[in-house]
Amino acid sequence: MPSSTVLKNGQSLEIREARTDDAAQLLVFVEQVSGETSFHSIGPGEFDLSAEQEANFLRGCQASSNQTYVLGFVDDELVATASVMASPRPRLRHRGDLGMSVRRSFWGLGIGTAMLDHLIEWTQENPMLTKLDLRVREDNTIAIALYRGRGFDDEGVLCKQVCFEGVFYDLIAMGIEV
Repeated sequence: MPSSTVLKNGQSLEIREARTDDAAQLLVFVEQVSGETSFHSIGPGEFDLSAEQEANFLRGCQASSNQTYVLGFVDDELVATASVMASPRPRLRHRGDLGMSVRRSFWGLGIGTAMLDHLIEWTQENPMLTKLDLRVREDNTIAIALYRGRGFDDEGVLCKQVCFEGVFYDLIAMGIEV
């Protein structure tokens, strides 16, 4: 379900499901954002999928009834990605793991909020999913405030989950029932 949102700067954010022909553009995006902040789980040069492998991944998302991968565009420029990934296993397929990324030059415009709202709405309309989970680094205060503001509850702390430049960081596990 595509959607459009007016951002704080007056520009329009267009959100749509990722397609297999987005694969090459997605690889460029991932490489860009991986170097813009240490909050991501990968750094520059660490995402080693080919365009064909990425297209196959997107094909799998499209075929799944409990997964989605969406892209956010401003003036036809890819500025954000967001996903809900879930297991096909009967005991686990009711809960999805949320992930999201926004280009640093577009932070503070409401893109994260729009992408998150889009995924929450998609999840609420999905009869299989009843819960969204995520993990966020303890010092990512802006993201934590966004998630809490949209109803996510803290569910625990995962200690020493990320190591960046010799410093260990805890992750806060958060979830919301939909």
